[in-house]
Amino acid sequence: MKQAIITLLIVFAVGAGGYWIGQRQTPSPSMPEPIASGIAQKAYVCPMHSHIVQDHPGACPICGMDLVAANEARGAAENQIHVDTATQQKLGVRIVSAEQVTLTHDIQTYATLVPDEGAMLRITPNIDGVLTKLHVTRVGQHVARGQLLYELSSPDALTLQNEYIDIARRGAPAVKMVEDRRERNRKALAEAQDPAQREQAELGARQSEEQLQSILQPLERDRERTALRLRQTGFTDAMLAKLIETRRAIAVVSARAPQACVVKEIMARPGMAVNHMTEILSCVDASRAWLEVVLYPDQLSWVREGDAVTVEFETGAPIKTRLTGINTLVDNATRTVRARLPISPGANLGEYATVTIHALPRQVLSVPKSAVMRTGRDNHVMRALDNGHFMPVKVTTGIESAERIAILDGLEQGDQVVVNGQFLLDAAASIADAAQRLKGSSSE
Repeated sequence: MKQAIITLLIVFAVGAGGYWIGQRQTPSPSMPEPIASGIAQKAYVCPMHSHIVQDHPGACPICGMDLVAANEARGAAENQIHVDTATQQKLGVRIVSAEQVTLTHDIQTYATLVPDEGAMLRITPNIDGVLTKLHVTRVGQHVARGQLLYELSSPDALTLQNEYIDIARRGAPAVKMVEDRRERNRKALAEAQDPAQREQAELGARQSEEQLQSILQPLERDRERTALRLRQTGFTDAMLAKLIETRRAIAVVSARAPQACVVKEIMARPGMAVNHMTEILSCVDASRAWLEVVLYPDQLSWVREGDAVTVEFETGAPIKTRLTGINTLVDNATRTVRARLPISPGANLGEYATVTIHALPRQVLSVPKSAVMRTGRDNHVMRALDNGHFMPVKVTTGIESAERIAILDGLEQGDQVVVNGQFLLDAAASIADAAQRLKGSSSE
């Protein structure tokens, strides 16, 4: 009897346990899977007011937000957090609206006075020889127009000078003969008494002039050819005239500055063999210079060609000019870009100046800079929704002033964002998102 009772109790316990386990594994009847999937595919809901559901896109009649697909709405809701008013006060949360404002910004940077590349002179000899003496001794030396730069000993120059002297010597008798013949022709014309004699004298003078030209032209061509080569080596007309006068070649060729300049670099030294490809020195015209302004890539969104600029050197009054010559290529070494200002140099080349670029005002949608949270990968703000709800929103930023930053995408005018305490809210949203992901993975 006792054994039968024990057997009945065991059977009853096993049945009750199976019923309890079956009840635990039965899905919730609140939303069957087919119905839930149908809503995700067809229904459009408000991210803020989940009871607003319709089967086509539209706007929420309560808050005016665009309705989104149900699965997107669940994703947006998962990123939201709710903070009551008391907690907001404890966290010091402060909310402002995104609005259209006029941003102005003065960019402070520096610049260097650099020479104009078009004013660079590269002094090279026009004849082969040996550099015997440099009259320019240091970089930065001011050179006046016509000042002696260097002396060159050249066998080729000596040959040209002697050739020029020989041409002049050979041509002297011919020139004397031509002058005598022309004088006789002039006398014959003057002594002619009647028209027939005059006609005869004129005919003789023309024929004589043709003969004289045939004698003079080869001599003149040789003289001009040699004189041109000597001028290329640095000879002036006065030096050529002195060659004819003295009939003595100059052993050393002198080179003089074609214009006033400042020595930038000296490449050759006395005793060097030089030719027309050898750069002896370079100098720059100090009256032609640019002010090269240094800009960082993030400042390029502010500056434009023609912006007003104020330039201040250590000495002298401020200079007003306009920005020009912006080079948008970033220097790999310094990670900077350059712009140039036309300026009449009142300072030494290479001197630094303080530059203020007065950027033109811009009308943009903006928020306070403190509202933007920068992660290194992207920028986002903590948007304030209705009834104490908050949601992180990714934004694209633009130009910045001292207090505000432009929002190019992610917000609309009137949207409210948190400017104080947003980091605490963002941390709470991250924790909520992580918890939601853990819950989803555990349910799977």
